[in-house]
Amino acid sequence: MLRHPLSEKSSNLLPALFLALLLPAFTLPTYTWAATDSAMQQSLEKFFNNGVALRGATAELIRVESWPNSAGAMRWSLPNIKRGHPQRFSLIAEQGNKKWYVPVRVHWWAKAIVMKKSVPARSLLSQDMMKLTRADIAGHNGYWWDNSRDLTGMRLTRPLAKGDVIFRSHIKQPPMIKRGDIVQIILDTGRISIRSEGKAMRNASRGDRILVKNMRSNEVIQAVAEDTGVVRISLRGNNG
Repeated sequence: MLRHPLSEKSSNLLPALFLALLLPAFTLPTYTWAATDSAMQQSLEKFFNNGVALRGATAELIRVESWPNSAGAMRWSLPNIKRGHPQRFSLIAEQGNKKWYVPVRVHWWAKAIVMKKSVPARSLLSQDMMKLTRADIAGHNGYWWDNSRDLTGMRLTRPLAKGDVIFRSHIKQPPMIKRGDIVQIILDTGRISIRSEGKAMRNASRGDRILVKNMRSNEVIQAVAEDTGVVRISLRGNNG
């Protein structure tokens, strides 16, 4: 009787060969062991527990997307976040002369005015529609309010649901400053405030960026409308 080209001896190797071919497909993924390094995690927890604040809001860590390939405690800091409060960004981690950018996801908590009920677009806001509460503003770039009186009588530009934070882009504001108005310019350096007089170059509502002409130097500078007749130049950033 003719036999298959594979002998009985060689056929005994088939299970081993079959297993060897399958092993790569079933190999468990390898993870950087630093992801479970307790000293690194504790240093990050301490960083957030000490308070990570940015333009009126405080960060709360949701998760780390990818840990540094290292071990031990790190020195943590925020990157230069120029606008708003992003939900995802990369923290700076340093250890000795080494630096990593560590992607994280966070909440940004702030005291803010939110809707007490759902309302359609073009509604006029009244105080009974709103309340002050702790809210997550992550992912938004705009100015928000912490006093419902400042919003009373303003008209919504879009529908809002119960619990939605009211941002500047959600309402149509009457101009707080009109072109040609004489305004007070406040230069805020964090330690001192310098005041001077200026002339508004266009209309602006609260939180808008506006060009003003310094009456003393005739220099045209950019500021943020803060109140009726008041604009601010802040070297520490602003809520806008």
